[in-house]
Amino acid sequence: MKLNFPKNFVFGAATASYQIEGGRREDGKGESIWDTFCDIPGNVDRNETGAVACDHYHRMREDVALMHEMHLESYRFSIAWTRIIPNGYGEVNAAGIKFYSDLIDELLKAGIKPFITIYHWDLPQALQDMGGWLNEDSVKWYVNYAETLFKAYGDRVKDWLTFNEPFVFTDFGYVTGSFPPGIRGDYRAKIKAGHNVLKSHGAAVRSFRKLVKDGRIGITLDYAYNCPASNKKEDIEAAKKANEFWAGWYFEPVVLGHYPKTAEKWFKERGLLPEITPDDLKLIAEPIDFLGINHYFTNYVEAAPENGREGTRPVYKNVHHSDMDWPITEDGFYEMLKYFKSVLKVPLYITENGVSLNDIVNVDGKVEDYDRIDYLKRYLSKLSKAIEEGLDCRGYYYWSLMDNMEWAAGYKPRFGLIYVDYATQKRIIKRSGEWYRALIDDKNSK
Repeated sequence: MKLNFPKNFVFGAATASYQIEGGRREDGKGESIWDTFCDIPGNVDRNETGAVACDHYHRMREDVALMHEMHLESYRFSIAWTRIIPNGYGEVNAAGIKFYSDLIDELLKAGIKPFITIYHWDLPQALQDMGGWLNEDSVKWYVNYAETLFKAYGDRVKDWLTFNEPFVFTDFGYVTGSFPPGIRGDYRAKIKAGHNVLKSHGAAVRSFRKLVKDGRIGITLDYAYNCPASNKKEDIEAAKKANEFWAGWYFEPVVLGHYPKTAEKWFKERGLLPEITPDDLKLIAEPIDFLGINHYFTNYVEAAPENGREGTRPVYKNVHHSDMDWPITEDGFYEMLKYFKSVLKVPLYITENGVSLNDIVNVDGKVEDYDRIDYLKRYLSKLSKAIEEGLDCRGYYYWSLMDNMEWAAGYKPRFGLIYVDYATQKRIIKRSGEWYRALIDDKNSK
């Protein structure tokens, strides 16, 4: 196994506001759709909520000190819209502005580069009550919120992401119903919401250019890449088609300037598309400075024309699986990176990659998560190889900095480099966190 990264390559870790902060309703914070969703019994495993989470709202300085101890070079975090503008649109909450300003100052003091995600799924409930992402005004609401952040933090923060994983929060919100607003089977709503999200992204990029002159902005898309299960022509075509319907539906408009043709035709024939104008597509494809990609596993598929819109059937590889039963498929990660090398004209960041394991604190008070170290070695070796072959990838952010609330799965999944005892809020840097620190030190010593 070979790990060789350029000295200017950035190693960091990532979190999201709802998953770690807690502090519900404190200091003027409004209610988000996740607060509302978690209050409904049965929506989240064990009926857990993010009301307290990792209590990062009160332990922020302690957490930054742990990042510094791990020698992290950058920290990707999201901002809770409801802390900044409690009702989503209108009055700005000074206490919310101050919390993130203090966090940014603390990071800079520790030599850690802040990397902001503007929206990571926690829409203000007040906006959802007005239709949420289905309302055409959502573009205006979002840009107003983004501009508030640019003005408050753009002097100190130079790296920004507009959205985290639009596919996930629109698909799970309007098709599977497993995320708020909890609607099932409404593909028309999913596509309309996604289109408004992508327009919001483009409009925010335009505003960013005016307000943060020396900054960089992009978007983070999830990409559970579909690989052909064989070298047969029909399997290769099937995998390509599956990518169009899934991650490609958001990737192609942003990067290539159009929706995927096969998928667009399929949705249009069934009356599921909203009006999509040339101006919309131009806005969505507003030039970005980099692309963020979140990747956890690869799907292997074969052609099965009788199976639904994609015409594929999953082929289950004999590989290790995580605690969430996600396959560990680093070879597929490498194939995805090769695809990006062939189509991307901007730098790439891996903004999330990680594994959930059944971590325990041993009798010596340590968390010996060697399987997570093995996971990191597998995926980072493929990333290192792709970079050596010419991929312009500038950074890697492990998910997650610390164990946290894994959305509808609650607190059972543990992804962190830092173990959190939720009863006491005690933090323990895991063996993987120590390994990650050694990796960063080794890169910087060359």
